[in-house]
Amino acid sequence: MQNLESKYLIAGIIFSFVLSWSLTGIMRRIALFANITDKPDGGRKSQKEPVPYLGGIAITFSVLVTIALGSFFVSLTSETRADLVYLLVPATIMSFVGLWDDIRELSPQFRLMVQVVLGLAASLTITYGSTTGSASGNQTLDLLLTIFWIVGVTNALNFFDNLDGGAAVASFMSALGLFVYSKLTNQSYLASFGFILMGVMLGFFVWNRRPARIYMGDSGALFLGMLLATIAIRIDPQTDSNWTAFTVPVFLLVLPILDTSVVVINRLLNKRSPLQGGKDHLSHRLASKGIRHRHILYWFAGISLFFQIPIFLYLQFDKILEYFVASIFVIALIILWIVFTRIQIRYEENVGNLDS
Repeated sequence: MQNLESKYLIAGIIFSFVLSWSLTGIMRRIALFANITDKPDGGRKSQKEPVPYLGGIAITFSVLVTIALGSFFVSLTSETRADLVYLLVPATIMSFVGLWDDIRELSPQFRLMVQVVLGLAASLTITYGSTTGSASGNQTLDLLLTIFWIVGVTNALNFFDNLDGGAAVASFMSALGLFVYSKLTNQSYLASFGFILMGVMLGFFVWNRRPARIYMGDSGALFLGMLLATIAIRIDPQTDSNWTAFTVPVFLLVLPILDTSVVVINRLLNKRSPLQGGKDHLSHRLASKGIRHRHILYWFAGISLFFQIPIFLYLQFDKILEYFVASIFVIALIILWIVFTRIQIRYEENVGNLDS
């Protein structure tokens, strides 16, 4: 599987797109029949009519089925098969926990406990299974950092799912960066993950774009968050320093990380619970400036592409230039964070025009 032929990659993205598009339509009908919907409340849930959940189940099964079928056409080593299990099982369990939450509304404490347990399981395989390099040089510290990363990114993508098509675009852009970077560094197995996720997100986006006819719900956001978080640190960054290696997964997943850090820190500064809902995410801040819905998606794609530039420059530069490039883009990220933070917004107001 180290040298996947182009025909297999093309077949994979086409199949995953068609499967995701088809399954999303089927799950929409099932959700409407079973009344598993997100109902408008006149506040944060401002849609005009109930929107079905279960899009996340379509995303999960599209990924699993595409990978399972692909394994019949591509020769997999026993190590690769084991790695697939380590990557997919925790994310799949998280998807069904999210489904349960979509239907029954689990307590945040229970959900966090499950995320920590699954994050620990994934972290143990990564830290002690020699599937990636050591970030800190100390395995215990690596384990703690990995758990924090997986749980944090999993929740960050779920947090980011507040705009029709927003989480789908963010996931697609992360998958795109994952595919290109893995392909350039001859990590074809991980590149195939990125390509499959791109097809799945395109198929889902057809149904999730404004006005959304289905939501991915916690089931989809938690699955994608845990899967992308795990794959991002599974990549061999092939950089000359730990500092620049740290920035590779951060830049690949910059949108949900930026959004969550802006929201959580500002809520804490304003003595509000980070878990309390509100219209203070990046999408709402952009909308408060009069930016239309589809243009917000363009902004998201542009921000993601911009912060993927340095990870490709790393491959061309020596250690000193790597440090320089990483520092410049980290500073740019901090400046962007400050810019978004300075956009004044009331937490519960109906800002901007997210319906156009």
